[in-house]
Amino acid sequence: MQHLNTLTQLVNAASSVVELARSAQTYVFNVTSNATCYIHVSGGEVRIARRNAPQIEIAAQLQAPFAWRVAAEQDEAGVYLVALRRPVVGAVGGASFLVTVPEHAYVALRLERSRLSLEDVNGLIELPPQTTVLRLSAKTS
Repeated sequence: MQHLNTLTQLVNAASSVVELARSAQTYVFNVTSNATCYIHVSGGEVRIARRNAPQIEIAAQLQAPFAWRVAAEQDEAGVYLVALRRPVVGAVGGASFLVTVPEHAYVALRLERSRLSLEDVNGLIELPPQTTVLRLSAKTS
């Protein structure tokens, strides 16, 4: 019986460590049809999806959340997400952000050492050579 109690305590402690190592947060913002979504992510993965709803939803999955500074806000111009790694400890954390925006929303991305995925894309996407300003335009036909 003593061995079973020790094993149970060990499992509970391991679960607590896993909870400290991962964090999930979802932000939901009601927006107008001409909303802008500005995203600044350093060292994470960003997935952009569009849907027919008047909301911008950001689902954040953080590994080692203590390694990140994350803020999401809204004003009259749109929604802003900033996710930056903290100095020194930032290298231990990973993050992914699923950003779901209305079909007619404007999306501005500032990415540093990040991965970008686009879901349900229609149209032409142009990626010029690496520059300080990257213009991505999707022209629907």
